[in-house]
Amino acid sequence: MNVRTLALVVVVAAIVGAVAYRAGGQRARSAAVPPIAANGPVAAPAANAAPSAARGAEPPAPSAIEFGPNELLVISERTISRSIPLTGSLQPVRETLVKAKVAGELRDLAVREGTSVRAGQLLARIDPTEFEWRVREREAQLRSAEAQLEQARRALDNNRQLSDKGFISTTAADNARSAHDGALGARDAAVAQLTMARKALADTQVTAPMSGVIAERFAQVGEKVSPDNRIVSIIDLSRMEIEALVPSGEIAAVRIGQPVSLTVEGIEDRLAGQIVRISPGTQAGTRSIPVHIGVDNRDPRIRAGMFAQGWLVMDRKERAIVVPIAAIREDAGRPFVYLIDGNRVIRRDVALGVRDESAGDGGSGSVQVISGLKPGDRIVAVNLGTLREGAPLRRGPAGEDLSARAAEVTPPAAVR
Repeated sequence: MNVRTLALVVVVAAIVGAVAYRAGGQRARSAAVPPIAANGPVAAPAANAAPSAARGAEPPAPSAIEFGPNELLVISERTISRSIPLTGSLQPVRETLVKAKVAGELRDLAVREGTSVRAGQLLARIDPTEFEWRVREREAQLRSAEAQLEQARRALDNNRQLSDKGFISTTAADNARSAHDGALGARDAAVAQLTMARKALADTQVTAPMSGVIAERFAQVGEKVSPDNRIVSIIDLSRMEIEALVPSGEIAAVRIGQPVSLTVEGIEDRLAGQIVRISPGTQAGTRSIPVHIGVDNRDPRIRAGMFAQGWLVMDRKERAIVVPIAAIREDAGRPFVYLIDGNRVIRRDVALGVRDESAGDGGSGSVQVISGLKPGDRIVAVNLGTLREGAPLRRGPAGEDLSARAAEVTPPAAVR
């Protein structure tokens, strides 16, 4: 065999070996691929079986919810009122300025701000020396006038007798009568002057014209005061008034004597007031009408100028289904509540009526439910956010029903 023949044999053997190698690799890959039917896979790998089974399983049951004892409300019938808010400052109905009636030096001032006084009580004294001497002068003038009147009376009687007997002329008798009348007038003038002097002396004693409390003192001891100078001011805190504004659209329902419930800033107790006056026109720039609320004050803590807020009842419903405003939720403008139905929480659509925002029912006010609830129903009374509808309830640790706070809620800001 020559060299040429040997090379040809080697090339043929290499080609046969390559074809055999490719055929073996194709069989190995075919064994690793699962059989494919005409319509899709016949079988899935075992590794993918577990996820597919998990995706086909039922979703887990919702977690149970627990509520606190103050988070649920049993519906009952009661009275609800629609009110409008009124605000204003308390002002005394009666107040006065005590002024000097005569001029002089202020000798004594026995009261200060906050002092309680009664009508007729002595408040201050003005130096009476000048007025005492003036009274003595007028008394002396009166005595002189009375003496002159007595002399003129005797002269008149004598002249009448002489005139009747014809011893004097008629003119002389008339002169005697005129002198008597002049003396009588002088006596009356002296009496009037003495009366005025005595009054001026009495005015040096400054007294309280009414009972109340000293609000302000304007003068000090030793000052020279003139007539009409202010000395003190007095206010009567037993009767107060508030001027408040009512919208013109609501004024038709306001009447004299209508009750108003009031709270004063810094004082927990409520005050009872009533409408005592209604202004005849609107206030410029507001289109609201001022009303005046009278309050009988027996609380020594209440002072003039304190801020008060009140609620004026405009509508009243008896035997109504009433729930806290905080219990109402909205979904697309439709109000609903969370109702306890058996052992689950469900949503119940409701229709609302009279709304009272006067800080009842935990501070949020209350609202009438016209339809959707009945007495005896139990609802969630506070804003706990969005609750999972259909979630079961469970008993608390002590065995009482619905005894703890809800376990699954979203932030309250997510629900109106």
